[in-house]
Amino acid sequence: MADLWQEVKRLQADFQRAQLTSAKQKLSERNVVEIVNKLVELKLIEVIYTIDGKEYLTPQELAKEIKDEVMVHGGRINLVELQQILNVDFRHVESQVNEMIKHDHNLLTVLGQLISRSYLDNLAEEVNDKLQDQGHVTIAELTTLYDLPADFLSEHIHERMGKIIKGKVDTHDPDVIFTDAFITRMKAHIRGAFSAITRPTTVGTVLHRYGFQDRLFFTIMEELVKTGRLAGTVSGVRQENAAYIPDIYTKTQNQWVDAFYKQNGYLEYDSLSRLGISDPKGFIKKRFKSEPLTYLSTCCAGVGIKEQIEASVEEALQDNSWVNIMPLLPSIFSEKDANQLLTECTKRFQLAVVSCDTIVSSQQFITGFAEHFKDIVASRAEKESRNNPNVFKQTGDSQTGKKSSTKLSGMDDGGTGREERKDQRKKKAQSSNKSGGGTQGREVKTKSLKKKGARGRGDTHEDSDDDDTMGGKGKQIESSFMSIEEMEDVLRKQTELRDCPDEFLTEIARHLHRPLTKQFHELAKSIFLSQSGSGSGASRKKTHGELQEKLSGLWTNCKLFEKGIILFQDEGQAQLIKHLLKTLCSDIANMVINSFATDHMVSVLEETEITPDGRAKLISKMPESVQPPLTKLHASLNGKCLEDFFSLLEKLCGPENLSIILKKPDKRKERQLVFNHRQVLLEQMNEESDPAMALHLAAVLLFQTYTQCLIHAPGKSVPQIIVFLKEHMDTEQHKVLVTLQDLVVKHLKLQGEDTEEEKAKLTTEMKELLPKVKDIASKTKKTTAQSDTTS
Repeated sequence: MADLWQEVKRLQADFQRAQLTSAKQKLSERNVVEIVNKLVELKLIEVIYTIDGKEYLTPQELAKEIKDEVMVHGGRINLVELQQILNVDFRHVESQVNEMIKHDHNLLTVLGQLISRSYLDNLAEEVNDKLQDQGHVTIAELTTLYDLPADFLSEHIHERMGKIIKGKVDTHDPDVIFTDAFITRMKAHIRGAFSAITRPTTVGTVLHRYGFQDRLFFTIMEELVKTGRLAGTVSGVRQENAAYIPDIYTKTQNQWVDAFYKQNGYLEYDSLSRLGISDPKGFIKKRFKSEPLTYLSTCCAGVGIKEQIEASVEEALQDNSWVNIMPLLPSIFSEKDANQLLTECTKRFQLAVVSCDTIVSSQQFITGFAEHFKDIVASRAEKESRNNPNVFKQTGDSQTGKKSSTKLSGMDDGGTGREERKDQRKKKAQSSNKSGGGTQGREVKTKSLKKKGARGRGDTHEDSDDDDTMGGKGKQIESSFMSIEEMEDVLRKQTELRDCPDEFLTEIARHLHRPLTKQFHELAKSIFLSQSGSGSGASRKKTHGELQEKLSGLWTNCKLFEKGIILFQDEGQAQLIKHLLKTLCSDIANMVINSFATDHMVSVLEETEITPDGRAKLISKMPESVQPPLTKLHASLNGKCLEDFFSLLEKLCGPENLSIILKKPDKRKERQLVFNHRQVLLEQMNEESDPAMALHLAAVLLFQTYTQCLIHAPGKSVPQIIVFLKEHMDTEQHKVLVTLQDLVVKHLKLQGEDTEEEKAKLTTEMKELLPKVKDIASKTKKTTAQSDTTS
């Protein structure tokens, strides 16, 4: 013990001595900093300073501490939070993290967070627990729960499907994950809900009522329908407004449709719509493929109804009678349906005439009633010839006067060949407006005429034709014969028509009125001529009345064209005035000068053959007393003012000279002239194949449509007319006219040049554009034009 104690004392003394002894070498903190900075400068060491500068870290130490922090935080940490914990500048942390990710595949970054794969594995386990508990999860839910991007989550969850996560991915929606047990339960619920449905039901109704999962619902339902487990069909796409139609309902629906058609022979569209059939026509066509059905506006008719109608029509034609098919049809058939069905059924009957939309008779049946008016025509014709002899004193070809009074060409392309073609078309259009003339004037098949008391296009044509046929006195002769109402009274007394509708009587009366009026006029004229003996030599030369009618007609036309001319300004107006003076006004001057030449026994030429020089020579052959006014009239044709010509003409037609009254037409007659002119233009335009001429006609036609004024224009005035139309027309339509005009101008400039390929290209472009121009000109309506002008 004594030795041990001595040893302790010795050690104590050594320790005390050591404490009292001072060190020979000691580094201050400043020296240490300088040494470290020197080593860093010499690149012998690499260190990272902390933010406060009191500590150093090597990159290896920083990486180690980053891994430790990731592990401490469960495998996921925000880089900003990591920087704050390590007290190192953020760029060093970010740089070190990027370097670590390159070499360590177990680490990755997303949205500024460092995540380890162990964290993702743990996340997958949590997802699996949630999936097993709920039966299904969605990526959208997990995105909200874990605050990670949907694409990132979807990629790593799908990567662990079948390994950590025990479930399946929806084939139609990869963002939905479910378990087999969940699908089985949902399939059973859907099957039960839809199996109880017996009528069409929207899918959304069932979906919301039972709270099915939206995304899986349509997949399961389509599978059940496809495999036949659900007896029905789904109409529509994968949306809530899609409809489920059970087979039992479709079967019942088809049975009702088949039974109704079998019993009645027709199917009504509205009835099928009330059954829930959205496309009745399509359903019928699919259901009755082999049936020759006729589809009408409100229903479709079967063979039985058509055979019944055909039998009734055939019986009526054989008995030379009439039949109204409306009583033969079910009550749901409208008159439009009946007419459509009747038109189809009468195709094989060549002599069938459809009247009032639903009545069928033969042409012979209608024209046969003319016999009942034979005595009336004879007695009234004799009375008319006795009471109105002045009407029949006019002789000659009344058609000559007619052609002059309706000379509304409105066109002149500067070429003789074009003028001849234009006149031919004009004559053809005028003749095509006529119908009637004898008992065979009406076509075999025709639509119904205007109803009783109606005024319209048909009435206007009747008046026009009667005027033409009767030398301008048609209205007087017609009124002295019989009115439509009087003819109806005569027809109503006939046994065959005792039970027919009043509309049918009106149609028969209208059909017979024109030929009977013509027959009455011819008979009255014949009686007058036979009694007066004035028939011989009646057509040798023009009478004063014919001259008045022709001059009045041409003067009226010029006045109508003047209304269109005043709408233009300056050069365009002067050009149109000059053209009118050289054409229609020259024709009038020729007629006046020829009339004076005839009165003074000077040989005359055909009016159409008189040239300006020939006109001057003809005036020089007349007595000096009549030469001055005629010379002034001739000179006014070379002027620039229509008023000078009109004033000279009125003076020459006055009581002291020709005694011709130039009377303006009433509004009704003027409207008829404008209407006839439009019809002539339409006829010419529709037949015209030359783009330049067609554009000319279209421009003139559109001008008349928008302004309700006629225009008599040469070809070189077409550009001015198109410019005028710009403020009246739709921009796109006007652009079509301008495009065709440019093509026509380009084509004309290439004439005579050896550029066949370019000319062929322009010709092709013009022909492609021509139907559009014709369509615009023909379909622009008067009502539209007026509203545009007013606005």
